[in-house]
Amino acid sequence: SSTELTVNYVGSGSRRTDVGGGYNTALTPGPGNPQSRALYPYAKSTYYDRSIGKADYEGLQVFFNRRFQSGFAYQISYTYSKSIDDGASDLYGNGTLIRDPYQYQNDRSISTFDLTHVLSVNAIYALPVGTGKHWQLSNAFLNYTLGNWQVNTITTARSGTPYSITVSGDIPNTGNPSTHETANLVGDPSLSNPSRQAWFNKAAFQIPAVYTFGSLGRDTFRSDPFWDIDFSVFRQFPIMEKRRLEFRAEAFNIMNNVVYGVPVTSMTASNFGQVTGLGNSPRTLQFGLKLIF
Repeated sequence: SSTELTVNYVGSGSRRTDVGGGYNTALTPGPGNPQSRALYPYAKSTYYDRSIGKADYEGLQVFFNRRFQSGFAYQISYTYSKSIDDGASDLYGNGTLIRDPYQYQNDRSISTFDLTHVLSVNAIYALPVGTGKHWQLSNAFLNYTLGNWQVNTITTARSGTPYSITVSGDIPNTGNPSTHETANLVGDPSLSNPSRQAWFNKAAFQIPAVYTFGSLGRDTFRSDPFWDIDFSVFRQFPIMEKRRLEFRAEAFNIMNNVVYGVPVTSMTASNFGQVTGLGNSPRTLQFGLKLIF
């Protein structure tokens, strides 16, 4: 009677989403002045947005909930999903990765924020020790000292975030003012023991030939998977009949797990393929007192 299982399918379709990029560029890659190959040769290429994109999301959501009973409660939530768009999710803060504004559908891929797997487990357990509890001790001092403790935990695990391997510069020579070129894939990018200094096999990528677009798609790879465990201990001290003083000790990322961030993705960067940041925060401890009245 205290448990509930919910399974949902969630789907959504978005139309006329924002797609930004450089427009009035050359219709095709090639040598010479790209402006002569533009749609309107007398006007300069420029950057603006158009409401022409599409986005789709589908997800399976599973939720198992045990309501608080006998001092114990927990929830398990899992989502398996995919989000796809024409590049609009890359716009704000990331730069739209549209290589050819006239064939923007070719860059349709998973969204920058797509997370295939997301798992969350949380639990609350009030220890059954103390006055009025399942294990009531004969010693009043021990009842007061060992009673009214509560432990809590939240565990989160999810897939890594997508990223693209890019090359700077107008290699196709289309005059695009916001050039975002992808690389060519010529080998196996995986490594048996990736590290911060070499997250993938750099030899697997190649700068595209002049006057061509790269063969790699957008958001082809993923960063380090994320997982985190938060833990806390609460203790309530009764003060007379209607007041309680609650002590809290909380630890975020208690295992001090290291999650690597997205590696440097530009082939023209000196530190290409290296991880220069973290995808999470180091362990944090905090203590507090709360008066309940």
